[in-house]
Amino acid sequence: MTLELTLFVTSDTHGQWIERPDADNLSLKDTAVCLKKLQAKCDHPYLTIDLGDFIQGSGLATYYAQIEENGDMFARAMNYLNYDYQLIGNHEFNFGNQYRDHILQQLKAKILAANTVDAISGQPIYGQPYDIIEIQGQMIGIIGLTTSYIKHWELAQNYQGLDFPDAFDTAKKYVAELRPRVDVLILAYHGGFEKDLVDFQPIEPQTGENQGARMLEEIPGIDVLLTGHQHREIAEIVRQVAVVQPGFGGEWIGRIDLTIDHHRIIDKSAQLIPISKAKEDDSNLMAVLNPDYQQGRQWLHHVIGSADIQSPTQDAFAARLYGHPYAELLNQLQLKETGAQFSGIAIVNDSFADFVGPITNEKLLLSYPFYNLIAKVALTGQDLKEIMEFNLKYFSFNSRGELRVNPRKLEPKPQHYNYDLYSGFHCLVDLKQPIGQRVLEMTDEATGQAIKMDQVYTVAVTQYRSVGGGNYHWFSKDKVLSLSEIDIAKLIHQALENYSASDWQAINQNYRHMDFVEPYSLAKDPLSLDE
Repeated sequence: MTLELTLFVTSDTHGQWIERPDADNLSLKDTAVCLKKLQAKCDHPYLTIDLGDFIQGSGLATYYAQIEENGDMFARAMNYLNYDYQLIGNHEFNFGNQYRDHILQQLKAKILAANTVDAISGQPIYGQPYDIIEIQGQMIGIIGLTTSYIKHWELAQNYQGLDFPDAFDTAKKYVAELRPRVDVLILAYHGGFEKDLVDFQPIEPQTGENQGARMLEEIPGIDVLLTGHQHREIAEIVRQVAVVQPGFGGEWIGRIDLTIDHHRIIDKSAQLIPISKAKEDDSNLMAVLNPDYQQGRQWLHHVIGSADIQSPTQDAFAARLYGHPYAELLNQLQLKETGAQFSGIAIVNDSFADFVGPITNEKLLLSYPFYNLIAKVALTGQDLKEIMEFNLKYFSFNSRGELRVNPRKLEPKPQHYNYDLYSGFHCLVDLKQPIGQRVLEMTDEATGQAIKMDQVYTVAVTQYRSVGGGNYHWFSKDKVLSLSEIDIAKLIHQALENYSASDWQAINQNYRHMDFVEPYSLAKDPLSLDE
């Protein structure tokens, strides 16, 4: 007997239930309509799987995690969509054990978490490591994993009592256990690819954050590999394995179609289905989301205060190159909170340009969507020099000699959040010099003295950066002197309520901390990959 089996896959939806202006006003409400239609039209067995990162990443998610401390709405929404399986992503650990556990306990889907284990017993602590189901006489096995890099980023209290064994080793163990027992083996992994999927050359440092390529190379017996975490859009057959990764925010639904005959797969395909704007909201879904949904929207639309920023540019590339009062605001808040000498912060997206005039909770969280604590870190002058050289890899020149974003910072996924603007020291830079030789001078702005390579300085950065996030290996936990009790978003909130005219004036006049030996011609499209 021949079995047609379809897998519908979402990942990294990040609580995006409210319309996103940067994505044609799409939201997960549109994803839900599309998914329901796909399920209804499917005339043969199917499984619906979410790969995690579903309770964090939007203003609405922040409101329920940080203000209400109740994420029931997200569990109800997932249940409405009839997921069969749920993975746990790294961002499920942002808000601590109690918040996460309460949501997971309400899910109807089976939780698969093979490498999220009890720190003492080593046994999986959520759901089960894998599941085997029989469909029309065919045995289907599915293993669930998450990136084992969680402890590298996350605050210890947010994963208390848990451990995250290596995802590759865990996958290898369970594939060997399941393969003799099943006709189809699905590996579902909240992680991505560390190598190119054509030539299998490294595309990022081999830290263990993403191990999907190694799984394809070294673990025989996988039929399907479902991936996430990197927010990439992937659907292809790689080394006879059907592979998908369905992007970010529910903009795509991954689909795998398998034909199984006499206990073996005779055909397989992978595709990404784009989400279009629904003509109207699903009334049944809205009944599930409300009244929480409307309550959250009201909070997001509340005006906190006014940002008297005089924006020199609306262009993110120019802001990262020359500096911007918005970044200066964040750096000054970090400096004041920690007492550090220097501070670094990233302009994480284009919403910084809207941070002017009346600021609502929504506008604040669009411009800075993370509730990062602030670390005070001890670094030598040599560390700072090397950090700046690494930082400046963000810039390169095209064949016409125009300055642009280095394509390596755009593919396989954009990494604008890994370029930092620093305050407290001044750099003289020549971007036409080879990478690693671009910083000509570094001066302590407080003393007017050159940065000394052997002297130890204190630097304020986000908790993410302080442990080496973004592959800044100069930062590490052993160099962290202190961690703030208040996060950056709350500090911004306080500034909007309390900043004086002179405070805003200082930010508007003193935001530039890097100069260049010569002016550069900027590419019309600095994000173009064309040479």
